Amino acid sequence: MKASIRYGRSAALVLAFLLSLMMMMPPNMAYAATKYTATGSETAAQLTAIIDGTTTDAAGNKYDVVEFPAGTYNYNMTAPIHIRRAVTIKADAGANVTLTGGDFRGYANSNTTFTGAGSFLLKNPNTYGIWSNNPSVKFNFDHTNFTIDGAPGFGFYALLGGNTTNIKGGTFVVKNCANTGNEGGIEVDGATFNVSDGAQMTIENNGNGTFGDLYMNGKMNVSGANTKVTINETRATARGYGMVIPTSGHLNIDGATFEINTTTAGRGLNAGNNAADTVNIENGGKLLIKANGGLANSGIRRAKVTVNDTSVLSVEGYKYALDGSVLVTKGKPHVTLNGTTEDNGSTPVFTGGTNGSIIMGGSVLEDYSNHVVDGALTATAGGSQVATQPVNTAGEALTRFDIRGLSNKTINIAADPDNTAHPAYTYSVGANHGGTAYVWAPAVNVKFWETKEAFDNNDAAKLIKTLTTIRGNNLKLVGATLPEAPAAPAGKVFSHWVNADTGEVFDVNTSLSKSVTNVYPVYKVPTVKKVVKVHKKSPKTGDTENIPFYAGILAGTIIALGATLKLKRRA
Repeated sequence: MKASIRYGRSAALVLAFLLSLMMMMPPNMAYAATKYTATGSETAAQLTAIIDGTTTDAAGNKYDVVEFPAGTYNYNMTAPIHIRRAVTIKADAGANVTLTGGDFRGYANSNTTFTGAGSFLLKNPNTYGIWSNNPSVKFNFDHTNFTIDGAPGFGFYALLGGNTTNIKGGTFVVKNCANTGNEGGIEVDGATFNVSDGAQMTIENNGNGTFGDLYMNGKMNVSGANTKVTINETRATARGYGMVIPTSGHLNIDGATFEINTTTAGRGLNAGNNAADTVNIENGGKLLIKANGGLANSGIRRAKVTVNDTSVLSVEGYKYALDGSVLVTKGKPHVTLNGTTEDNGSTPVFTGGTNGSIIMGGSVLEDYSNHVVDGALTATAGGSQVATQPVNTAGEALTRFDIRGLSNKTINIAADPDNTAHPAYTYSVGANHGGTAYVWAPAVNVKFWETKEAFDNNDAAKLIKTLTTIRGNNLKLVGATLPEAPAAPAGKVFSHWVNADTGEVFDVNTSLSKSVTNVYPVYKVPTVKKVVKVHKKSPKTGDTENIPFYAGILAGTIIALGATLKLKRRA
């Protein structure tokens, strides 16, 4: 009993000593990271063992960092590199590392980082370039240059919940992959895929269509003003896509640029659900989708696209710019939908017939059956009109106003006096389209009648003109000018237009909130000014009428002067 107590006390003292010693040790003494510096003489099998941790240093530690100094490295890989740990693979400036065959496979809780100013090339991998099967996997590409070229399957394949991928700075290229079958360039089945810090990501010439160059069933975030993702589709065929976003997928573009260019595909961006927020563009981000050839049926199909702030959306070259999709604008974005058949339509058999636009700001160029130019409602030429009239968040039907010279302005839209469900709101415009802002807002009309009697009798034959403006604003805002009044009755002249309801004077500066305002001309008798002529009489040189008068004055003056002189002499 006593011996066991003594043993317990001794063990406790030893444990306490060890704990205190560990607390006194500097943190960097607890574990020193190990690095392997490549020489290029390693065999493929040796390099694989070093990276996956099978080969250790002399102390039995796995190498945390595998570094390639400046130089050229070529390895003919015969098997995948299986990674189940944290490891950093670095290519220094001037280092060009080529791995032909093989691939990198990440498993649960692994964390692989490729870094350095040099370059990595995975050429003709055996199956996939990068592969993972667990959402806890992480792949990081930190300010390096990484290319996957010629994988028979996906170049990058994150299945079973996807993984977390971070591409920061540098370049990341996936090309010429999935030459057979229906796979594509990149497939992500969950988790997150982040591109940031000025990274330049290019995905091109991959797949045969079904999965597109990029299949994103996870959350893709592209951020940073200098960051850019470019998809160049060249062989998806008519039934293929440039990018696919299934029901659970999402694309967020935050200040960055995202381009999709198709050459053979039938669709630029093909999504699975237009009820959820499929694509969000914010903080000046840009989504540019363009068809350069091929069937080019749908630019964005079955998606909900929200364009915020000063962001840009441009879709051109497709029959349907938006097909079965919903557009939402907020802030003052710049949107261009240029469909050859319809700007925002739907083929009900394929997309359920749901489509439309909810516009709360920005210059939005999409065609409806009519639009307002200089205050006049004008039929839209061509055949690309949207099938569903755009609305605001209150569900009000909107009219497009083409306003020249308007940019970086705010328009206050008044509440609907006839419907409390239509409140006041502010509409902002940033950059316009080549000098013209395309503003979507609730419209109000002004009817100009020949006479008060014509208005009272609702005599359509005597309706001179109808002009349209934005509710709560005047005609001047939309560039309208008032019509000329009819010829005045005999003995009268035109005075002004008058509001039939209020009796107040009406002109282009009058604000309008009612759905219809009626005005008619008022005439007056012209004022006649009397002209009074004043005749002035000027003296005539030969006039003798006043000679006696002037002679008398002269004589008197002479006599007075003579008398004055005599008085002076006597004195």
